[in-house]
Amino acid sequence: MLRLAILFLLLPFIFCHVVIAKDLEQQEIEFKENPTKLYAKLAKVTEFPLSFSTPQEFAKVADELGYKPEELHRNLEVLARLTLETNLQSSSKYEDAELLIKQLDTIDSTVFEQAMVIMLKARFKAKRDKQYQSVVVEYMEAFNKINSDLSLEATLFKYTLHEHLASLHIMLLQPAPALSHLNQYREIAYQLHNDYFIAESEAALGKYYNRSGDMSKSLLHFTEAFRLANGLNYLSLKSQTLLNLARTYRDLEQWDDALKYAHDATEILQKLGNESYLAETLNVIAMIYAAQEKWSKAIDYYLNSQQVNERLGNNISVALNFHNVGEVYSKLKNYPAAMNALKQANDIFRAHKTNHYLVHNELLFAQVSAEQQLWPETIDHAKKALELAKQKKLIDVQIEALGYLSKAYRSNNDLNAAIDSVEAIIALNQSVEDKKQANNSRSELTEQKLKFELTLLNNKLEQQATKNKRNQMIILSVLILMSIALITVVFLYRKLQYKTKQYQASQIINNLEPLSQSPGYRAFIQTLATMKQSEPKTLALVNINELNNIDMQLGLTESVTLMHSFMKQLNQHLGTDIFVIRSGVFACYFNQQRDADFIYEALLTCLQQFKDVKSSIPNFAQLQNIHQVSIGHINLPLLSNPDVNISAELHFETLQYALAAAMEMTEKPAYVSLRPLNFAPAAIFMPPLYLNLTQALNRGIIRAESNRNSLDINWPKC
Repeated sequence: MLRLAILFLLLPFIFCHVVIAKDLEQQEIEFKENPTKLYAKLAKVTEFPLSFSTPQEFAKVADELGYKPEELHRNLEVLARLTLETNLQSSSKYEDAELLIKQLDTIDSTVFEQAMVIMLKARFKAKRDKQYQSVVVEYMEAFNKINSDLSLEATLFKYTLHEHLASLHIMLLQPAPALSHLNQYREIAYQLHNDYFIAESEAALGKYYNRSGDMSKSLLHFTEAFRLANGLNYLSLKSQTLLNLARTYRDLEQWDDALKYAHDATEILQKLGNESYLAETLNVIAMIYAAQEKWSKAIDYYLNSQQVNERLGNNISVALNFHNVGEVYSKLKNYPAAMNALKQANDIFRAHKTNHYLVHNELLFAQVSAEQQLWPETIDHAKKALELAKQKKLIDVQIEALGYLSKAYRSNNDLNAAIDSVEAIIALNQSVEDKKQANNSRSELTEQKLKFELTLLNNKLEQQATKNKRNQMIILSVLILMSIALITVVFLYRKLQYKTKQYQASQIINNLEPLSQSPGYRAFIQTLATMKQSEPKTLALVNINELNNIDMQLGLTESVTLMHSFMKQLNQHLGTDIFVIRSGVFACYFNQQRDADFIYEALLTCLQQFKDVKSSIPNFAQLQNIHQVSIGHINLPLLSNPDVNISAELHFETLQYALAAAMEMTEKPAYVSLRPLNFAPAAIFMPPLYLNLTQALNRGIIRAESNRNSLDINWPKC
């Protein structure tokens, strides 16, 4: 009773803690979904701006507003973070941010509050001065202060810090630390068990792999983010996942899918009034058109994006737009417009000291100047690009810039300078080659270490073998002494042998189709289970309508005779093993890859000849109609990744899915062949298989081929 009473006393405190936790997470979601609305709400309830300069004055203000000091402090922290968000639409947000940071700095008393102020100062500095390297150091200082704090508030703060640090390292072209922070960002999201945060972190990893060119991993993370976002009622998150999928399909050159997802994202962002991401989406659409060399459409969308960025005051984004527009104009040979756009981009990048963008703009400037044979301008911009590339250690950019310099010097008859440029290119290429050789040397050293460890292991195995032999001799001596037990052992052995034969006989029977007594479903599954999945094979599942009920139409004896005759002919025409799944349904296993057309033609020929088979039942010929044939077909391996193993049962079920679609087609004979794309994730071949295959077909991860109109295919409902 005492324990029960204590439990009832603690229940309100437990419930209160859960509610507070949910409130903190929900506020963080609102922060990301609609910062302008949350800003207006907090500004109203806190009556911002407030006037205080000491902790005592702050406590008095909190009391007048009906707050506890820690509650008001929390609201002002969130308000300060909001003022530094790009998506916030407020004309005075940076002035408000400066005021709030100063006020919070005067009243911070806990380690968490101090860490928050450090982060806010660093973020304000990043927005104002663009000195990202020093900002990273300050972010790490904030992180180290609260690293050991396990409270929910601190965990959410660490989640934000990892997100920002990953973005900073990406801008500084530092992929390794960026990936480390993204993995920790995702780890915290799963630790919080919140689908919104998990979807965000999956999307962030998808962006990283998209930038690094790993399309398979990128699509995997983006697909998971989209799946989670679809289950939530948050439009901003959904628009982001759509935008990410658009980027990925753009990079995969699947233009229709890319445009579809991009336009869907645009519609949502326009409803939300989220102009910052709207500008980004318009940029993606422009890039899709540019990749297809539809230059006029690309310029239209770049300019639309630029107007939005100018309205928001996003100077860096405006400069990036100028860079992209300049590149498109150069493709159209409109060099005056290209030079003007690149100059404006240069001015903004230099003013904001964003050298990681400036280096590429200078390089493009040099390229466009070289195309016009403006050699002084080419030399000027190529030198600037070269200097910045050296600072950023961008070898490829250095080589390209030196190439433009060499061309310009040769055109100006400055042969010594041209030779120097070529020698610099050779030296850079040699340094790259030396690094490769150094990596090879390290690989050889690793190989030698492994060989040494293998030798030691072999010695241990030999010692163990010797020990085992000695033990075997002892056991043998004991067995000789136990002569009485030998009779029992012989008896048990014979009994076991008898059981084994029975088991083997039952296995043979188990592998046969019951009616025709031919190799059946289990034999087919056993064949699939023993094959090497990395080797090219072909599987087919054939249904012949007129044979589905032949056992009823002709009787068991006659139908079995005809089935054996048909299988023999089919085996001769296809040159492979045939398995009877059920009456009229046959599985084919080819030890090499065969097209669906080959199986289709061979099957029709076999059926045509089968019509001439003489049956003891004259009416059998009237039952045969070669036009009622359906074929499901797949080539193996289904996935290019050799580490992924798909079970024999799932291979068969995939065949069933293809055959089911072929059987639904009105025009016969028909076949349906399924072919996954190279980057297809392993998750599509997991239960529930029919649902996963249908979704994969809708997303274009699996391609379907048929001898009939593919638009007429009715896929199995799931």
